[in-house]
Amino acid sequence: MVGYILSGILLLALAAVLARRASEARRLNHLSEAMEDYLTGHGGKLQLSLKEDTVARVENAAEEMQNRIAAAEERFRLEARRTSGLTADISHQLKTPLASLRLFCEMDASAHFEQQISQIERMETLISSLLRLEKLCADGYEFTFAEENIRAMAERVWSQLQPLWPDRQVTVEGEAVIRCDGKWLEEAFRNLIKNACEHTESGGRIRIRMERTDRNFYCTVEDDGGGVRPEDLPHLFERFYRAEGEKSKGAGLGLAIVKEIIVRHHGHITAENTGKGLRFAISMPVLELVRS
Repeated sequence: MVGYILSGILLLALAAVLARRASEARRLNHLSEAMEDYLTGHGGKLQLSLKEDTVARVENAAEEMQNRIAAAEERFRLEARRTSGLTADISHQLKTPLASLRLFCEMDASAHFEQQISQIERMETLISSLLRLEKLCADGYEFTFAEENIRAMAERVWSQLQPLWPDRQVTVEGEAVIRCDGKWLEEAFRNLIKNACEHTESGGRIRIRMERTDRNFYCTVEDDGGGVRPEDLPHLFERFYRAEGEKSKGAGLGLAIVKEIIVRHHGHITAENTGKGLRFAISMPVLELVRS
C-alpha cells in the first residue's frame, strides 16, 4: 500500500514538473513570437510579468529592452527633427539668392550662360534632394499605405526612364502585391533603376526580381556594370558619398533617400558585388491592414 502511495505521489510530482515546463515553453514561445513581431513592425508593447520564475526574468528583460529601444528611437527622432529644421532654414535662405543669380545670368546672357545655368540647376537639385532626405529622416512626411502591384510599379518606372537610356535592357521577374506608400516606394525604384543605368555601359542589363511570402517582401535590383570596390560597399547609402572614379553627376543623395524610404516601410536594404555587377537587395515585412 505504501508503495502505491509513493508511486502516486511521484507521478503527481512528475506531472506537475511536466506541466510547469510545458507552461514555461509556451510562455517562451509566445515571447519569441512577440519579439519577432515587434522587430518586423507587427507587434505591440510587451507587458511586465509579475511572476517570480526564470521565464519571468527573461520576459521582463525583453520588456526593458523594448523600452530602451523606444527611448532611443524617440531621442533619434527629436535630433532628426532639429537637424531637419536647420536644413530647411538653410535651404530656404539659399533659394532666394539662387533665384536672383539665375535671373542675372539670363539677363547678362554671357558666353558661359549654359554652364552657369547648369551649375545653378545642380545646386537647386542638391538643395531639394537634401531637404527631402532630412524630412524623411525626421518623419516629416506622412506615409499613406495601400495595396500596390509592385511589378506594375517597377515596369511603370522603367517606361518613364527608358527614353533617357534607350540602349539599356531592364527585365522584371516575379509578382508581388503589398501594402506600401506607392508614391515613395516608386521613388525608391526610380533611384535604384537610375543608379543601375548610370553604372552600366551601352547594352547593359538590369534585372529586377521580386517575391512575396506570407510575412515578407523581397526584391533585388541587379546590374552587370562591374560593381564597386569592396571598400565602397559599406558607404553606398551615405549622403554625398561618391565612389572613386564615379562618373555620375548626381548629388550623391539618391541611395540615401532609397534607404530612408525602405526604413519607413520597416524594411532594410543591402548592397553586394556579384560576379558581373552590383546587386541591391530589399527585404520588407508584409504590412497587414489594421481593422478597427
